[in-house]
Amino acid sequence: MKDVAVAIVGYRCTEAIRACLAQLHRSTVPVGAVCICENGGPEAFVELAAALRTELACAAEGPDPAAPPGAAASLILRPDRPGAIGAVRLYRAGANLGYAGAINLMITALAERSDWSALWVLNPDTLPTSTALAAVRDRAEAGGYGIVGSRLVIKRTGRVQLYGGRWRRWLGRGYNIGLGAASEAPVDPEAVETAQHYVSGAAMFVSRAYIDTVGTMREDYFLYAEEVDWCLRRGPFRLGYAHDSVVLHDHGAVIGSSVDRRARTPLSVFLDERNRLILTRRFYPLAFPVAAVMALLFTTQYLRAGAVRNFRVALAGWWAGLRGETGFPQHLIRIPPHL
Repeated sequence: MKDVAVAIVGYRCTEAIRACLAQLHRSTVPVGAVCICENGGPEAFVELAAALRTELACAAEGPDPAAPPGAAASLILRPDRPGAIGAVRLYRAGANLGYAGAINLMITALAERSDWSALWVLNPDTLPTSTALAAVRDRAEAGGYGIVGSRLVIKRTGRVQLYGGRWRRWLGRGYNIGLGAASEAPVDPEAVETAQHYVSGAAMFVSRAYIDTVGTMREDYFLYAEEVDWCLRRGPFRLGYAHDSVVLHDHGAVIGSSVDRRARTPLSVFLDERNRLILTRRFYPLAFPVAAVMALLFTTQYLRAGAVRNFRVALAGWWAGLRGETGFPQHLIRIPPHL
């Protein structure tokens, strides 16, 4: 049986990645390689490499000869400490590639290797339990699924974040199936699979056949909605749900997508609002006019929460989505910090 490769996108979050890999190293099944793409620049790359060498007692092997052109630097680490991880492959993006761009860089780096059969995409702020990988892999193989999700549990509350997601086309919004449920509540996995439209990008197990057939992620979202898009392009592939694969998630710790609307970063607010409209127009064009109006109404939630600045950012994101703008919003750096 071929190993599973893991892909993690980092942005100056060394401690989160260190904790994630410490958990992965306790997996009950082997992890052939953990690929990490650091989007946060040279200093973040050096800091991350040093932290992982200490955490896993790694020996540095040198640069990855298969590193793709988008990687400005690379490093292969081999853990000396006994555990599941066979190798850590670090890549430094030459520029901030966004979520999908970094995932695609790692897929490109793995493309010529024949020793992996699936890619487990994890957020850096996740903590997979020791049996999480075994459970999601077994579910994928038993059902012949293209992508399989895990039971995501909010770390700070112990409640379910989601089992899977539904896209509400008329609202231009996703819906988290199972949101707020007790983490140990009984669930019918087949019912989740019937209801879900997408798997959360925080923990998504993707077969190599899916990647080879459907292709890689679209990069023009930059952040948010890429995994929904990837799932909606699945064609004949099915989406699965592995209830026994439990992954704790420190939701919003890395990218600033806090549940407190006043605490959310402008980038997360802007891209969240914009990309909902971009995705809805692409996949549900007939619903787009209604979804655009509903999305505008939803921006008033920021006003009701007293988040005046983020209300203005949400409006800007909504307008960008209406205009069909994509990519990284360079103009956000011009938003004065006092607004």
